[in-house]
Amino acid sequence: MDSSMKDLQQLAVLDPARGREPTALERTRSEAFVERVMAGQATGASARRPVRRRLVVGLAAVVAGAVGVVTVPALLPGTAEEAVAAWTPTPGPLTGAQVLPQARTCAGNDVGGSSSAVDPADVLLAEQRGLATLLIMKKSSGVVVECLSAGDDDQLASMGLADGPVPALPAGTVDLQTMSSMGSGDAMWSNIVGLVGPGVTGVDVRLDNGKVFQASVKSGWWAAWWPGPEGGEFDRLTVTVHTAKGSTSYRPFELP
Repeated sequence: MDSSMKDLQQLAVLDPARGREPTALERTRSEAFVERVMAGQATGASARRPVRRRLVVGLAAVVAGAVGVVTVPALLPGTAEEAVAAWTPTPGPLTGAQVLPQARTCAGNDVGGSSSAVDPADVLLAEQRGLATLLIMKKSSGVVVECLSAGDDDQLASMGLADGPVPALPAGTVDLQTMSSMGSGDAMWSNIVGLVGPGVTGVDVRLDNGKVFQASVKSGWWAAWWPGPEGGEFDRLTVTVHTAKGSTSYRPFELP
């Protein structure tokens, strides 16, 4: 036997992960990283559960599943930095009527097919943090999408969340549909989106650095975005779900 092979066998016993199989989440995350490197987009991080949509944003958003591939306008670095600098931990809730310009821009992209007409009722959730507006809306095709913008036309990202009816969750629970981080330096930001069951009164996100902020909860969805890279990691934040009976905290990999 080659002596180098003996050395490898001896070193193997020191491997802390020896004999451990990666979880589905870890495997998916690794595959997504390899795809980003091959596509030349390793500056951002994206994570998703199996069969969920995956978001990779630079000059284009790539969405896995039936929604397909779409090119999304990218903010100039200065605009992205301004949006990050103006971020607030508490979101300002918005109605569909208040975000019609952003909803029309979101509906006009190719994720899930373009919608020519937009009604305020199509907007399922909308929030504002400083300059940026995050919304979740249903297109005429039935596809539910998320869009983040820093104005009526300047989109940071757009992605498909569901291409049909979403499952009903048990009371008092939430799940994780997607989380990601993008950008670099002062313009780096993250987001997280999931479904919410009845009886949930609020959802908070706590970063491991101690920062805590509220997610928006409406129409069976919860969502938030924030400055920083933590959305690309499964072990750098905690999601706290509030109900009338109390609060429960989860790491993202513990959510269904």
